[in-house]
Amino acid sequence: MANPVPTLETERLRMRGFTGDDFPFFRTMWADAEVTRYIGGKPKSEEQSWTTFLKMVGHWSVMGFGYWAVEEKTSGALIGEVGFIDYKRPITPSLKGEPEIGWVLAPVGFGKGYATEAALAAVRWGDEHFVGARMSCIIDPPHTASLRVAEKCGFKETARTRYGGDEIIVLHRG
Repeated sequence: MANPVPTLETERLRMRGFTGDDFPFFRTMWADAEVTRYIGGKPKSEEQSWTTFLKMVGHWSVMGFGYWAVEEKTSGALIGEVGFIDYKRPITPSLKGEPEIGWVLAPVGFGKGYATEAALAAVRWGDEHFVGARMSCIIDPPHTASLRVAEKCGFKETARTRYGGDEIIVLHRG
């Protein structure tokens, strides 16, 4: 039985569950070298994007949380994604059992404060649904824009480690 994905709204954004019709946007976003520069380092193939898309959608059914599609309210255009995952990453310190927040925007959404606006809405939702849990995120050290979003959401650096062969910063909130 699938858990319904709640719709969240901010002043400028609507965050809703992904549908199959969203995959072309998702594929295009993840194929963009500017988007993936600090997230894996290289654009995803259609197959990799499809697998990631299914993970995003499936998280809600299995875990009761996941990623939202992020739309601009005024245009209705998709601009990115934000939400929580549990990928059971093989890293130290372990993030298992901690809701891991993440955000990704297409270039059309860069520099407008949308990532912070969406992430803050997700954190508020998380505060209501992950009572007593410590939220985490991982960020590539040179990704200063993402580090600023994390800081505005109350995340603090707790460790530096390696994941997928690259150095990452582990941040926690709460």
